[in-house]
Amino acid sequence: MALCTGLEHRASGINSLYRRLTSSLVNNPNAVIALFGVYFLIQIAVRLLLPPALRIDEAQQVLFAQWLALGYDAQPPLYNWYQQAIFAIFGTSMLGLAVAKNLILFLVFATYVKLSDLVLREKSLVLVASLAFFVSPQLFWQAQRDLTHTTMLMLTSLWSIYLSVRLLKTPTTMGYLLTGVAVGLGMLSKYNFVLILPAILLAVWLHPKGRERIFDWRILLTIGISLLVFLPHSIWLFDNLQFASDVTLRRMAEEAPESRWMQILTGIAHVISGSAIVMILPALVLFASRVKRTDTTTGEQQVSLWLRFFLHYFIALAAVLLIVIIATTMTEVRDRWLLPLVMPFPILAALWLEQGSFNPAVFVKKVLPVCLVVMAILPVALIVSAPVQAMLGKTSRSNNDWQVFRQHIEEKGISPSLIVTSDWYTGGNLRFVFPDTTVATTTYDDFDPAFALSSDHPVLFVWVTGRDQSAGMVDWLQAQMGVTLSDISVNTFEAPMYFPVDGKMQRFSYALVTPDNVVKSPREP
Repeated sequence: MALCTGLEHRASGINSLYRRLTSSLVNNPNAVIALFGVYFLIQIAVRLLLPPALRIDEAQQVLFAQWLALGYDAQPPLYNWYQQAIFAIFGTSMLGLAVAKNLILFLVFATYVKLSDLVLREKSLVLVASLAFFVSPQLFWQAQRDLTHTTMLMLTSLWSIYLSVRLLKTPTTMGYLLTGVAVGLGMLSKYNFVLILPAILLAVWLHPKGRERIFDWRILLTIGISLLVFLPHSIWLFDNLQFASDVTLRRMAEEAPESRWMQILTGIAHVISGSAIVMILPALVLFASRVKRTDTTTGEQQVSLWLRFFLHYFIALAAVLLIVIIATTMTEVRDRWLLPLVMPFPILAALWLEQGSFNPAVFVKKVLPVCLVVMAILPVALIVSAPVQAMLGKTSRSNNDWQVFRQHIEEKGISPSLIVTSDWYTGGNLRFVFPDTTVATTTYDDFDPAFALSSDHPVLFVWVTGRDQSAGMVDWLQAQMGVTLSDISVNTFEAPMYFPVDGKMQRFSYALVTPDNVVKSPREP
């Protein structure tokens, strides 16, 4: 009897705690921000518990952190600069990577909540829109694992929309200045910000007060600040335009049909399907919250104003994408590329629900518990994904063990002065386990590391693919040193994965370059 009474008291306490939690989330947007803050703190801990192999975007950040530049590759450098600042605080470490990514994601959601709060009169819908945004797989899964530049674009785009809405409501000089900063940072985050900016501008233009704000002399401050922020990178971009655009254009035209009309139709179809993939789960959350109610005294005139604002945004966005598809051979449109563009969809839908199709009690009873359970399950799913894949006999890059290769090199008594590889994934992981050794790749010509070749400190070539890649590294090193190299022997080393997979090993190939391999030096005729 006493046991039953104790269980009843405990259950009652849990129910009371849940009611207080839901009440706070439904009525207080700051509580929603705090919820996401706790979630992303947990995600930092989760990343530290995962295998230490770097994922491809993480590896790129570690590799690029060796030098500061105005530009690096096909993406603008804002996230690279930001990551280097975080590394300066936490060191080049897994903690530094985890803090950088999750801080950006937290700021994305904090801004999303603030933007929702700015345009929604029904405060419970702020929670609905934010959770609907959260359940997009490209956000809660892909962005947690990769998508560094995309997450930065999401943040700067949300800042731009938020500040634009603030200006429409209350024009201030500081607001114009901050909008300029946000636009400049948007251009530094990812080049397809140029697709988002016209959509924001048209939505502002069609707002009743939009033209008044645009023709305000302070808009010159916005333009000037944005150009000033983007100016340093624009100098690099002017000199490296082909290098920066080739990769993106090739990806956009992958598997393009020969017919021009088929290219256009394929591009349109991919935009529609990609947008649907991003929005399907948010739409389900919003639909599940839809219940007709009798009291519609929500200030429909003001609400419909912002509903039209976001409708105009999406209409303009569709027009911009159509123009790009017609003007270029853009047939390959990936859903993660569309994520930053269609982010405002949950807010648009919430504004529509606010017209009288939403009942907070139904949301709290049916939808909120499911979303909270999803938030609780996701960290666990990330932790168990690698060992479960290994148990099923599947290999993945995230299950590689780079530390075992470092141990092998140290056991051989090799102390390289420079490590050379052919791609940033391998290069970043090698830099991570050899933090005191410079790592170069044959991909980036802008990085010319200083090193000294000697018998005690040779140059180490490393690759992990099955085919021999030493020839490209030899060519790179010969160009760097102005010498001719010969008689370079290749070694292989095999080791189990971080979580062992039956019948499968990870294979490392490497070669050493010493002064004995130099057959012609710069001093020789």
